[in-house]
Amino acid sequence: MSRRGWTVLLVRQDGTESHTLQLGRPLTVLGLALFVGVWVVAGAALGRYSERARESGRVRALEAEVARLSGERVRVAELESRLGEIETGYRRIRRAMGGEVAASERDLRLPPLASELRAGAFRSAVDESPLLPTAWPLPTRGFVTRSFGSFSELSSLGHPGIDIAVPLGSYVRASGSGVVAEAGRDSVYGFYVRIAHADGFSSLYGHNSWLFVEKGDSVGKLQVIALSGNTGRSTAPHL
Repeated sequence: MSRRGWTVLLVRQDGTESHTLQLGRPLTVLGLALFVGVWVVAGAALGRYSERARESGRVRALEAEVARLSGERVRVAELESRLGEIETGYRRIRRAMGGEVAASERDLRLPPLASELRAGAFRSAVDESPLLPTAWPLPTRGFVTRSFGSFSELSSLGHPGIDIAVPLGSYVRASGSGVVAEAGRDSVYGFYVRIAHADGFSSLYGHNSWLFVEKGDSVGKLQVIALSGNTGRSTAPHL
């Protein structure tokens, strides 16, 4: 470095030509200042770019987390719905096994035979013996489509008893306490259950889709014994 400043030597790569450049002290200081300034600006720009890149990365990570949580929320909702279905099914099975009945349903009675109605024997029999099969055998009132005596026992159109239209899979309940005398499948009644009650009475429940009891089982009044169906000689779901 001379007293006046810097001397810069420029040489071509092939060595055929060279030049010298004299830089005074003020110019040298200015060049160094510009050099430092350029690096400072470049460093600041690089720093801002890096910060924005990190922020952008964090935003993308947050967006991915939000999407994941949204998916988890949907799966939780689906699981909650499924658990509700399982709980409903569990309650149905529990009612079927334990015979839980709403109090408002306990007063429902089977329609009496015409002869018993005329003689007044049905009401007196109910009053005297609560063990007789007098309770309505379904959790709903249903719709009686065929009553006692509508067809002869020998008729191919029907059988002794009443037909109650009811949705497939409805609970079938014992109309009185007793012992299962028969439980199986028949060409006319399909899946059926016959219960022996007190005083020589019996009740039979036919056209079921599923049986919960078997021969020899003791059953209580209003206990669920089967699910209604459309088996045997049947044209529609009924009991």
